[in-house]
Amino acid sequence: MKRLSVLVTSCLLALACGKKGDPEPPLPRGPNAIKNLTVEQEGDDAVLTFAFPDRLQNGAPLTDLFEIQVLRVVSPAPGLGTPRPAGPGTSRPVSGITGSAPVNLPGGTQRRTATNVRVAEEQFYESARTVAKLSLSSIAELTRGASVVYRDPLSPLFETEGSGPPKPLAYAVISVRRDGQRSPLSNIVTLSPDVAPAAPTLLSAYPREGSICLEWTAPESDVLGRPVQIGGYEIYRRILPQEEFETPLNHTVEPGLSYVDRTAPYDASLVYTVRAVLAKNPKVEGLPAEELPVVYRDVYPPPAPGKLDVLSEGNRVRLVWTPVDAADLAGYLVFRAVGDGAPAPLNKTPLTDPFFTDEGLAPGTRYRYTVRAVDRVGNLSAPSPEAVAEPY
Repeated sequence: MKRLSVLVTSCLLALACGKKGDPEPPLPRGPNAIKNLTVEQEGDDAVLTFAFPDRLQNGAPLTDLFEIQVLRVVSPAPGLGTPRPAGPGTSRPVSGITGSAPVNLPGGTQRRTATNVRVAEEQFYESARTVAKLSLSSIAELTRGASVVYRDPLSPLFETEGSGPPKPLAYAVISVRRDGQRSPLSNIVTLSPDVAPAAPTLLSAYPREGSICLEWTAPESDVLGRPVQIGGYEIYRRILPQEEFETPLNHTVEPGLSYVDRTAPYDASLVYTVRAVLAKNPKVEGLPAEELPVVYRDVYPPPAPGKLDVLSEGNRVRLVWTPVDAADLAGYLVFRAVGDGAPAPLNKTPLTDPFFTDEGLAPGTRYRYTVRAVDRVGNLSAPSPEAVAEPY
């Protein structure tokens, strides 16, 4: 009897070990969803930034990325991209996908969440248009550190919408493997585009020694002809033959209608333009003012030496003068006049030191001296005060 009991127990244990549970779904092998997509407007571009995708949904490295697709919805449903708190009987959409009504199904939270994600993706895809398919080479060019930065031009949208206000936009991105497996949608981000200001009018440039002063008038409207609030201006300069403007000259937005360029190089052909920026979004620059060319020549002489002292010593005269402070100073020329005659230079090459000795003079003769500073391009200063010497 004891042997029979042991046998029955062994059979029950064997049956229990062989029992099969619910089938487990296969682990997903598509790329992981991008979760940190952001968007902001700069000028007439929507600038999308997101981390470079490098993982699969199962946690393995993504080694065969084929492309990244950028999707855009014009006039998205209200609330799209805005997180909504979860309440009783609802589940918070994952991957940042919102704006679609959650589906309440019996069963576990994971099943409801997966269903809501699938429904949200389907609703987004119904209205979305693929605006870019970024190849590996394009992604490499757009990568900044660990992030990818893509600029979506908004000008075509403004042109098709005529004079009306621009419509709101929603963006998402997906990554695609070489075998065609796609990631879930990224988080959805929304943007309400602003319309850029019209162009200012550059009046003229006023070259001065060491600087060029620019003046302009403000634009009266945005590019759609509507009233606009200006937050300030960005000033740009290029030096010919340079074809493109680079970063603005001013480090902060210029609030006024004038700017002094103190870094303009002499003897260069310069081109200036100015752009207005919106008060509510300084990253939205307006159209450039009509370019203003300026040929900046150095026609500005250095200051004259302020004092000249002379000392007679037999048949020679020693001269000492106050040095001149000028960034482009080349040196000094010494002039001498005999009696009531006209002054003539004593040295052809500019002196770099503020002193000079005039030798071989005739005793009892009256000599009049002046000194003039000269810059690197040959501009002569006014003469110093005159000093008179009579060698003994």
